[in-house]
Amino acid sequence: MGDRSSFEPDMTLRGPNLCLEGSTFGPRTISAWREAVAPFWDVEIRKEDTPDFRGQSEVYHLGNAIIGLTAASELRNERSRGLVARMGVDHVAAQLRIDGRATIRSAGHETPMGPGDVALLDLAQPLSLDSTDYRAITVIIPRGLFPEGGAGLAEAHGTVLPGATAFGALVSDHLRSLGANVPHFSPAEARVAAQATAVLLSAAARTAIGEVGRPPVPAPVFLAVRSAIDAEIASADLTVEHLCRRFGVSRSALYRLFAPMGGVVEYIRRRRLARAYRDLAAGADRAARISEIAYRYGYASPASFATAFRAEFGMSPADVKADARSVGAPADRRAPADLPTGGWDEFYDWVLMLDA
Repeated sequence: MGDRSSFEPDMTLRGPNLCLEGSTFGPRTISAWREAVAPFWDVEIRKEDTPDFRGQSEVYHLGNAIIGLTAASELRNERSRGLVARMGVDHVAAQLRIDGRATIRSAGHETPMGPGDVALLDLAQPLSLDSTDYRAITVIIPRGLFPEGGAGLAEAHGTVLPGATAFGALVSDHLRSLGANVPHFSPAEARVAAQATAVLLSAAARTAIGEVGRPPVPAPVFLAVRSAIDAEIASADLTVEHLCRRFGVSRSALYRLFAPMGGVVEYIRRRRLARAYRDLAAGADRAARISEIAYRYGYASPASFATAFRAEFGMSPADVKADARSVGAPADRRAPADLPTGGWDEFYDWVLMLDA
Protein backbone atom coordinates (compact mmCIF):
# COMPACT_ATOMS: atom_id res chain seq x y z
CA MET A 1 0.00 0.00 0.00
CA GLY A 2 1.13 3.51 -0.73
CA ASP A 3 2.72 5.86 1.76
CA ARG A 4 0.27 8.36 3.26
CA SER A 5 1.05 12.06 3.13
CA SER A 6 -0.08 14.47 5.81
CA PHE A 7 -2.74 17.12 5.38
CA GLU A 8 -1.73 20.49 4.01
CA PRO A 9 -1.27 23.21 4.99
CA ASP A 10 0.60 22.27 8.19
CA MET A 11 -1.62 22.97 11.14
CA THR A 12 -0.85 24.28 14.60
CA LEU A 13 -3.07 22.32 16.97
CA ARG A 14 -4.99 24.42 19.47
CA GLY A 15 -8.02 23.93 21.62
CA PRO A 16 -9.32 20.48 22.55
CA ASN A 17 -8.09 17.92 20.07
CA LEU A 18 -7.29 14.24 19.73
CA CYS A 19 -4.53 12.88 17.54
CA LEU A 20 -3.85 9.32 16.45
CA GLU A 21 -0.85 9.02 14.15
CA GLY A 22 0.19 5.80 12.45
CA SER A 23 3.82 6.73 12.07
CA THR A 24 5.08 3.17 12.42
CA PHE A 25 4.23 -0.06 10.64
CA GLY A 26 2.78 -3.13 12.30
CA PRO A 27 -0.39 -4.74 13.64
CA ARG A 28 -0.41 -2.37 16.61
CA THR A 29 -1.40 0.45 14.30
CA ILE A 30 -4.55 -1.19 12.97
CA SER A 31 -5.52 -2.18 16.52
CA ALA A 32 -5.21 1.43 17.64
CA TRP A 33 -7.21 2.57 14.61
CA ARG A 34 -10.03 0.14 15.35
CA GLU A 35 -10.20 1.39 18.93
CA ALA A 36 -10.21 5.02 17.83
CA VAL A 37 -13.11 4.70 15.39
CA ALA A 38 -15.09 2.15 17.43
CA PRO A 39 -17.95 4.59 18.21
CA PHE A 40 -18.68 4.84 14.48
CA TRP A 41 -17.21 1.93 12.55
CA ASP A 42 -16.32 -1.70 12.59
CA VAL A 43 -13.08 -1.86 10.58
CA GLU A 44 -11.93 -4.73 8.38
CA ILE A 45 -8.75 -5.11 6.34
CA ARG A 46 -7.20 -8.10 4.62
CA LYS A 47 -4.95 -10.13 6.92
CA GLU A 48 -2.03 -9.86 4.53
CA ASP A 49 -2.31 -6.06 4.58
CA THR A 50 -2.19 -5.77 8.39
CA PRO A 51 1.60 -5.23 8.66
CA ASP A 52 1.49 -2.35 6.18
CA PHE A 53 -1.55 -0.52 7.55
CA ARG A 54 -1.07 3.16 8.35
CA GLY A 55 -3.52 5.68 9.69
CA GLN A 56 -3.51 9.27 10.86
CA SER A 57 -6.33 11.31 12.32
CA GLU A 58 -6.70 14.78 13.81
CA VAL A 59 -10.04 15.47 15.44
CA TYR A 60 -11.52 18.74 16.68
CA HIS A 61 -14.54 19.29 18.90
CA LEU A 62 -16.38 22.50 17.94
CA GLY A 63 -18.93 22.33 20.75
CA ASN A 64 -21.80 21.64 18.35
CA ALA A 65 -19.89 19.52 15.80
CA ILE A 66 -16.84 17.31 15.38
CA ILE A 67 -14.49 17.47 12.42
CA GLY A 68 -11.91 14.82 11.61
CA LEU A 69 -9.03 15.01 9.12
CA THR A 70 -8.03 11.44 8.38
CA ALA A 71 -5.74 9.43 6.15
CA ALA A 72 -5.55 5.65 6.10
CA SER A 73 -4.63 2.59 4.10
CA GLU A 74 -7.20 0.52 2.23
CA LEU A 75 -9.97 -0.71 4.55
CA ARG A 76 -13.66 -1.46 4.94
CA ASN A 77 -15.80 0.52 7.39
CA GLU A 78 -19.18 -0.83 8.40
CA ARG A 79 -22.06 0.43 10.55
CA SER A 80 -24.26 -2.55 11.26
CA ARG A 81 -27.70 -2.18 12.81
CA GLY A 82 -26.18 -3.54 16.02
CA LEU A 83 -23.50 -0.84 16.08
CA VAL A 84 -26.11 1.84 15.32
CA ALA A 85 -28.18 0.57 18.26
CA ARG A 86 -25.20 0.42 20.63
CA MET A 87 -24.05 3.89 19.64
CA GLY A 88 -27.36 5.44 20.66
CA VAL A 89 -26.73 8.87 19.08
CA ASP A 90 -28.58 10.76 16.40
CA HIS A 91 -26.00 12.59 14.32
CA VAL A 92 -25.39 13.24 10.63
CA ALA A 93 -22.01 13.04 8.88
CA ALA A 94 -20.63 14.42 5.64
CA GLN A 95 -17.35 13.15 4.23
CA LEU A 96 -15.22 14.82 1.57
CA ARG A 97 -12.74 12.60 -0.24
CA ILE A 98 -9.48 14.44 -0.81
CA ASP A 99 -7.69 11.40 -2.30
CA GLY A 100 -8.78 7.83 -2.92
CA ARG A 101 -11.99 6.14 -3.94
CA ALA A 102 -14.78 4.39 -2.08
CA THR A 103 -18.01 2.49 -2.59
CA ILE A 104 -20.92 3.20 -0.25
CA ARG A 105 -23.44 0.41 0.28
CA SER A 106 -26.73 1.36 1.89
CA ALA A 107 -30.27 -0.03 1.66
CA GLY A 108 -29.32 -2.29 -1.23
CA HIS A 109 -27.71 0.47 -3.28
CA GLU A 110 -24.06 0.96 -4.24
CA THR A 111 -22.72 4.45 -4.83
CA PRO A 112 -19.13 5.21 -5.89
CA MET A 113 -17.24 8.28 -4.75
CA GLY A 114 -13.89 9.72 -5.71
CA PRO A 115 -11.68 12.74 -5.07
CA GLY A 116 -13.73 15.90 -4.63
CA ASP A 117 -17.01 14.05 -3.97
CA VAL A 118 -19.01 14.50 -0.76
CA ALA A 119 -21.04 11.70 0.86
CA LEU A 120 -24.03 12.39 3.12
CA LEU A 121 -24.42 9.81 5.90
CA ASP A 122 -27.19 9.43 8.48
CA LEU A 123 -25.50 7.77 11.47
CA ALA A 124 -28.84 6.41 12.67
CA GLN A 125 -28.87 4.08 9.64
CA PRO A 126 -26.56 1.21 8.68
CA LEU A 127 -24.11 1.30 5.79
CA SER A 128 -20.72 0.00 4.69
CA LEU A 129 -17.91 1.87 2.98
CA ASP A 130 -15.06 0.17 1.09
CA SER A 131 -12.07 2.49 0.64
CA THR A 132 -8.79 2.48 -1.21
CA ASP A 133 -5.90 4.36 0.41
CA TYR A 134 -7.45 7.73 1.13
CA ARG A 135 -7.44 11.16 2.71
CA ALA A 136 -10.74 12.66 3.84
CA ILE A 137 -12.42 15.38 5.85
CA THR A 138 -15.42 14.27 7.88
CA VAL A 139 -17.79 16.50 9.84
CA ILE A 140 -20.29 15.11 12.37
CA ILE A 141 -23.24 17.30 13.39
CA PRO A 142 -26.19 16.60 15.72
CA ARG A 143 -29.48 16.43 13.87
CA GLY A 144 -31.01 19.21 15.95
CA LEU A 145 -28.58 21.76 14.51
CA PHE A 146 -29.98 21.35 10.98
CA PRO A 147 -32.76 23.54 9.60
CA GLU A 148 -36.07 21.68 9.37
CA GLY A 149 -34.79 19.12 11.85
CA GLY A 150 -32.63 17.45 9.24
CA ALA A 151 -35.58 15.43 7.96
CA GLY A 152 -34.27 15.29 4.40
CA LEU A 153 -30.94 13.96 5.59
CA ALA A 154 -32.48 10.60 6.47
CA GLU A 155 -33.68 10.15 2.90
CA ALA A 156 -30.37 11.42 1.51
CA HIS A 157 -28.40 8.82 3.48
CA GLY A 158 -25.69 7.26 1.33
CA THR A 159 -26.00 9.76 -1.52
CA VAL A 160 -22.95 11.40 -3.06
CA LEU A 161 -22.62 14.98 -4.30
CA PRO A 162 -20.22 14.81 -7.27
CA GLY A 163 -17.41 17.31 -7.00
CA ALA A 164 -17.64 17.81 -10.77
CA THR A 165 -21.04 19.53 -10.41
CA ALA A 166 -21.37 23.18 -9.48
CA PHE A 167 -23.21 22.57 -6.21
CA GLY A 168 -21.03 19.59 -5.31
CA ALA A 169 -17.95 21.77 -5.83
CA LEU A 170 -19.46 24.41 -3.55
CA VAL A 171 -19.94 21.90 -0.71
CA SER A 172 -16.50 20.38 -1.36
CA ASP A 173 -14.80 23.78 -1.24
CA HIS A 174 -16.60 24.63 2.00
CA LEU A 175 -15.43 21.44 3.73
CA ARG A 176 -11.86 21.97 2.49
CA SER A 177 -11.90 25.49 3.94
CA LEU A 178 -13.39 24.22 7.19
CA GLY A 179 -10.62 21.63 7.50
CA ALA A 180 -7.89 24.17 6.76
CA ASN A 181 -9.14 26.77 9.23
CA VAL A 182 -10.54 24.72 12.12
CA PRO A 183 -7.28 24.75 14.12
CA HIS A 184 -7.40 28.54 14.25
CA PHE A 185 -11.05 29.12 15.22
CA SER A 186 -12.01 30.70 18.51
CA PRO A 187 -14.74 28.76 20.37
CA ALA A 188 -17.39 31.23 19.17
CA GLU A 189 -16.15 31.06 15.59
CA ALA A 190 -16.13 27.26 15.71
CA ARG A 191 -19.81 27.12 16.69
CA VAL A 192 -20.81 29.57 13.97
CA ALA A 193 -18.82 27.59 11.40
CA ALA A 194 -20.65 24.41 12.41
CA GLN A 195 -24.02 26.15 12.11
CA ALA A 196 -23.16 27.42 8.64
CA THR A 197 -22.04 23.93 7.63
CA ALA A 198 -25.34 22.46 8.84
CA VAL A 199 -27.30 24.94 6.71
CA LEU A 200 -25.26 24.10 3.64
CA LEU A 201 -25.50 20.33 4.16
CA SER A 202 -29.25 20.57 4.69
CA ALA A 203 -29.56 22.31 1.32
CA ALA A 204 -27.27 19.67 -0.18
CA ALA A 205 -29.51 16.89 1.10
CA ARG A 206 -32.62 18.51 -0.35
CA THR A 207 -30.79 18.92 -3.66
CA ALA A 208 -29.71 15.27 -3.65
CA ILE A 209 -33.26 13.97 -3.16
CA GLY A 210 -34.92 16.52 -5.43
CA GLU A 211 -36.78 18.48 -2.76
CA VAL A 212 -35.51 21.96 -3.60
CA GLY A 213 -38.52 24.27 -3.82
CA ARG A 214 -40.85 22.06 -1.78
CA PRO A 215 -42.33 23.40 1.46
CA PRO A 216 -39.93 22.78 4.34
CA VAL A 217 -40.70 20.38 7.16
CA PRO A 218 -41.85 22.25 10.30
CA ALA A 219 -38.73 21.61 12.37
CA PRO A 220 -40.06 22.44 15.85
CA VAL A 221 -42.90 19.93 15.51
CA PHE A 222 -40.70 17.26 13.98
CA LEU A 223 -38.03 17.57 16.67
CA ALA A 224 -40.62 17.72 19.45
CA VAL A 225 -42.29 14.53 18.22
CA ARG A 226 -38.94 12.73 17.97
CA SER A 227 -38.04 13.82 21.49
CA ALA A 228 -41.40 12.65 22.81
CA ILE A 229 -40.98 9.26 21.14
CA ASP A 230 -37.56 8.77 22.72
CA ALA A 231 -38.82 9.89 26.13
CA GLU A 232 -41.85 7.57 26.02
CA ILE A 233 -40.31 4.70 24.07
CA ALA A 234 -41.20 2.11 26.72
CA SER A 235 -44.73 3.41 27.30
CA ALA A 236 -47.72 1.36 26.17
CA ASP A 237 -49.47 4.68 25.49
CA LEU A 238 -46.99 5.60 22.74
CA THR A 239 -49.25 5.27 19.70
CA VAL A 240 -49.94 7.29 16.58
CA GLU A 241 -53.22 8.44 18.10
CA HIS A 242 -51.47 9.59 21.26
CA LEU A 243 -48.92 11.62 19.28
CA CYS A 244 -51.62 13.17 17.08
CA ARG A 245 -53.58 14.31 20.14
CA ARG A 246 -50.53 15.58 21.97
CA PHE A 247 -49.17 17.65 19.08
CA GLY A 248 -52.43 18.57 17.38
CA VAL A 249 -51.57 17.03 14.02
CA SER A 250 -53.44 14.64 11.75
CA ARG A 251 -52.32 11.08 11.02
CA SER A 252 -51.43 12.06 7.46
CA ALA A 253 -49.37 15.05 8.64
CA LEU A 254 -47.55 12.88 11.17
CA TYR A 255 -46.80 10.30 8.51
CA ARG A 256 -45.41 13.00 6.18
CA LEU A 257 -43.05 14.19 8.91
CA PHE A 258 -41.57 10.69 9.20
CA ALA A 259 -41.93 9.57 5.58
CA PRO A 260 -38.14 9.61 4.94
CA MET A 261 -37.79 7.14 7.85
CA GLY A 262 -40.51 4.78 6.65
CA GLY A 263 -43.33 6.40 8.60
CA VAL A 264 -43.86 7.06 12.28
CA VAL A 265 -44.87 3.47 13.14
CA GLU A 266 -41.69 2.11 11.56
CA TYR A 267 -39.63 4.76 13.31
CA ILE A 268 -41.09 3.82 16.70
CA ARG A 269 -40.56 0.11 16.01
CA ARG A 270 -36.90 0.58 15.19
CA ARG A 271 -36.26 2.92 18.11
CA ARG A 272 -37.76 0.35 20.46
CA LEU A 273 -35.61 -2.42 19.05
CA ALA A 274 -32.52 -0.20 19.29
CA ARG A 275 -33.30 0.55 22.94
CA ALA A 276 -33.86 -3.15 23.58
CA TYR A 277 -30.46 -3.89 22.06
CA ARG A 278 -28.80 -1.41 24.39
CA ASP A 279 -30.60 -2.86 27.40
CA LEU A 280 -29.46 -6.36 26.48
CA ALA A 281 -25.89 -5.21 25.92
CA ALA A 282 -25.72 -3.49 29.31
CA GLY A 283 -23.95 -6.50 30.83
CA ALA A 284 -24.86 -9.61 32.75
CA ASP A 285 -25.26 -7.85 36.08
CA ARG A 286 -27.43 -5.01 34.75
CA ALA A 287 -29.44 -6.44 31.87
CA ALA A 288 -32.99 -7.58 32.51
CA ARG A 289 -34.25 -10.92 31.35
CA ILE A 290 -35.12 -11.18 27.68
CA SER A 291 -38.81 -11.68 28.48
CA GLU A 292 -38.85 -8.50 30.59
CA ILE A 293 -37.29 -6.49 27.78
CA ALA A 294 -39.73 -7.95 25.25
CA TYR A 295 -42.76 -6.89 27.32
CA ARG A 296 -41.14 -3.54 28.17
CA TYR A 297 -41.07 -2.57 24.51
CA GLY A 298 -44.55 -3.71 23.60
CA TYR A 299 -44.08 -7.27 22.30
CA ALA A 300 -46.78 -9.80 23.09
CA SER A 301 -44.29 -12.60 23.70
CA PRO A 302 -40.53 -13.24 23.87
CA ALA A 303 -40.87 -15.30 20.68
CA SER A 304 -42.31 -12.42 18.63
CA PHE A 305 -39.67 -10.11 20.09
CA ALA A 306 -36.87 -12.54 19.16
CA THR A 307 -38.17 -12.81 15.59
CA ALA A 308 -38.29 -9.03 15.13
CA PHE A 309 -34.91 -8.59 16.83
CA ARG A 310 -33.18 -11.13 14.60
CA ALA A 311 -34.73 -9.58 11.48
CA GLU A 312 -33.40 -6.17 12.53
CA PHE A 313 -29.92 -7.06 13.78
CA GLY A 314 -29.12 -10.46 12.29
CA MET A 315 -28.64 -12.02 15.72
CA SER A 316 -30.87 -13.14 18.57
CA PRO A 317 -31.44 -11.33 21.87
CA ALA A 318 -29.73 -14.26 23.59
CA ASP A 319 -26.63 -13.74 21.41
CA VAL A 320 -26.38 -10.08 22.44
CA LYS A 321 -26.88 -10.94 26.09
CA ALA A 322 -24.23 -13.68 25.90
CA ASP A 323 -21.73 -11.33 24.24
CA ALA A 324 -22.32 -8.75 26.97
CA ARG A 325 -21.77 -11.40 29.63
CA SER A 326 -18.49 -12.51 28.05
CA VAL A 327 -16.96 -9.04 27.87
CA GLY A 328 -18.57 -7.55 30.96
CA ALA A 329 -20.65 -4.44 31.31
CA PRO A 330 -19.31 -1.31 29.62
CA ALA A 331 -18.22 1.54 31.82
CA ASP A 332 -20.86 4.17 32.45
CA ARG A 333 -20.50 7.07 30.06
CA ARG A 334 -20.70 10.47 31.67
CA ALA A 335 -19.97 13.78 30.00
CA PRO A 336 -17.22 15.57 31.95
CA ALA A 337 -17.64 19.15 33.05
CA ASP A 338 -14.99 20.31 30.57
CA LEU A 339 -14.11 19.02 27.13
CA PRO A 340 -11.73 16.07 27.29
CA THR A 341 -8.15 16.83 26.36
CA GLY A 342 -6.59 13.39 26.12
CA GLY A 343 -6.76 10.01 24.50
CA TRP A 344 -9.02 8.16 22.16
CA ASP A 345 -10.74 6.43 25.08
CA GLU A 346 -12.58 9.74 25.58
CA PHE A 347 -13.71 10.11 21.96
CA TYR A 348 -17.12 8.58 22.71
CA ASP A 349 -17.62 11.29 25.33
CA TRP A 350 -16.89 13.90 22.67
CA VAL A 351 -19.64 12.43 20.52
CA LEU A 352 -22.13 12.41 23.40
CA MET A 353 -21.31 16.03 24.25
CA LEU A 354 -22.39 17.43 20.89
CA ASP A 355 -25.18 19.94 21.31
CA ALA A 356 -27.31 21.91 18.92
